[in-house]
Amino acid sequence: MFDSIMKELFLQAQDWESETLMPLKKGKRYELKVTYKATFKACPHCHKSKFHKHGTMPRKVQLTEYLGSPCFLIIAIQRYKCCFCGKVSTPELPESLVAKGTKDSVLLKKEIILKLKSKQSISEAARDLKVSPYSFYRLLNQMPTKDHFSFLPEVLCIDEFKATGDCKGKMAFIAMDGQTHKLISLLDDRRLEHLVTYFLKFPRQVRLKVKMLVMDMNANYGALIKRCFPNAQLVTDRFHVVQQLTRAFNQLRVQEMKQFDTDSPQYRHLKYYWNYLLKNFDDCSENRFYSRSLRQWTSSHDLVLQLKAYTPVLDEAWEVLQAALTAFRKHDDQKFFEIIDELKEELLPETFVKKLQFLASKKASICLALHTPYSNGCVEGMNNKIKALKRVAFGFRRFSNFKKRIILMN
Repeated sequence: MFDSIMKELFLQAQDWESETLMPLKKGKRYELKVTYKATFKACPHCHKSKFHKHGTMPRKVQLTEYLGSPCFLIIAIQRYKCCFCGKVSTPELPESLVAKGTKDSVLLKKEIILKLKSKQSISEAARDLKVSPYSFYRLLNQMPTKDHFSFLPEVLCIDEFKATGDCKGKMAFIAMDGQTHKLISLLDDRRLEHLVTYFLKFPRQVRLKVKMLVMDMNANYGALIKRCFPNAQLVTDRFHVVQQLTRAFNQLRVQEMKQFDTDSPQYRHLKYYWNYLLKNFDDCSENRFYSRSLRQWTSSHDLVLQLKAYTPVLDEAWEVLQAALTAFRKHDDQKFFEIIDELKEELLPETFVKKLQFLASKKASICLALHTPYSNGCVEGMNNKIKALKRVAFGFRRFSNFKKRIILMN
């Protein structure tokens, strides 16, 4: 076993001597006893080159787990006494094996870092490696947390996620490079004044390089452009535009559904088959299937036609939704906003009309989104990983540790 360790860590074979080839069981752990007998070229005190052996000094280094139990390298370090000044010196262990002043080997630290990069709680990962959770926290505390205010990408994607209890705000801020998908910054507060203070720390020449700011329809982030990024254009994420359309229609469907009695077939059909109304009608299949709710054979195509015909309001809103989504899918911004401008306000509910007309106030940023390849997909994907990490770790008490885990995961 020790031979493989020496090859992996590039240790000099002549400096080491192993008592056994494999670790020996001792209680609940395994131990591998070796002797480190590297010599000095000159005395570190008087710089003479004549020594004699003067006993050994023990050192315990923890390796990766062995056969499901902790494994330790028990090192007897040879000490030397100078024949001229009488000072006793002990050679330092190679940094490739273990860092000075620590007990965790480099091999073990590599395994710990791999665990920190995965979506796994520290306590569970510590049990897998047969180490204390404090070994993980020691590595986290050694990670640098200072931001470098020297680079900003041309395409900056921003969003927020749920913060920890020690943060000033309820939501934290995340920014990523829209082209390389690298993490740019993580802040514990998403409020505008905090963001402005942070981004103004970047030199003006660096901030002028930002050409596009991709985000959702949060009004606060729009004000960030005027104050920090003079050359940037606002791009509204395409996913949030589609989400605004489908949520508006879904709320209207619920309102129309509640007009029917809860025991009526119309109420039951609109409740069970609501997702068919949100599909692209051209993708609806003609293949027939038996519906227990309808008590008849039908197809996705016929089912949608039946559902939308239950009320005139639902029929008109569905036609608007399909036309708007089709124009948006084809990147036809002119047709998309014509549909919104020509809404029949006398037939459609006011809440539905207002939610669609809200998109007209974002016309410039939505048009830019339709004609550029950039989106907030990288940030939304990272947010999904952050939520999964937070869930498996049962939450985080400190944002600093949470931030370091996110950086390692990226």
